[in-house]
Amino acid sequence: MKIAKFYISPVADNLMRTCPAAVEAYHEVEQSIIENTTPGKDIFILNDTSKNCNGVVPVKERCYQILEEDHLWYREKPLSYFHDDAQKGGPIDVYKEFRTPSGFFRAGLEFETGNISSAHRSMNKLCVGILKGEIDLAMLMMPIKQMSYYLTDRVSNYEELEPYFILLDNYPFVVFGFDAEQYRNQAPFLPKGKDGMSPRTKRKWQNNHD
Repeated sequence: MKIAKFYISPVADNLMRTCPAAVEAYHEVEQSIIENTTPGKDIFILNDTSKNCNGVVPVKERCYQILEEDHLWYREKPLSYFHDDAQKGGPIDVYKEFRTPSGFFRAGLEFETGNISSAHRSMNKLCVGILKGEIDLAMLMMPIKQMSYYLTDRVSNYEELEPYFILLDNYPFVVFGFDAEQYRNQAPFLPKGKDGMSPRTKRKWQNNHD
């Protein structure tokens, strides 16, 4: 796929100018998007036969697979605030700790596959992680409007959330808007849900940090 649009907050921009670990985290997420291609092709081709004709989960899972297997990110990292204090709220989708001279730099990522309400929850969850000192850099990835038209019904898109990015200016936050390189009605459909997906072992945080 390709990164068609992106937002980097002033805080994140400054962080990446001074912290190599932040740059490394950014580039690894960037690579998970760029290296997500149609099997047997060197680009990502999306079927554009009709509205909502493709699933979005296979797109997410391939990005996550690249992060887990090539860059050693973990899935489902709980935030102490939600687990111990609020006792509500799910874990961060994907998380990695980068070793630095002074300790660890912690990056968290959410891939948005739900509707706009879900996108706001993901954005807020990442902001809480920052405010509570559990994440040093937050990232969110989602399709742009053109691509979302051919994905699961009501999946949120970059342009839909973009008016609210002003709320992120004072947080170390990055948002990626991705798109297919090509659209063709002969391309294979992406299955909806988990249909047609090969089972694999996910690199979960809990399994490695109990």
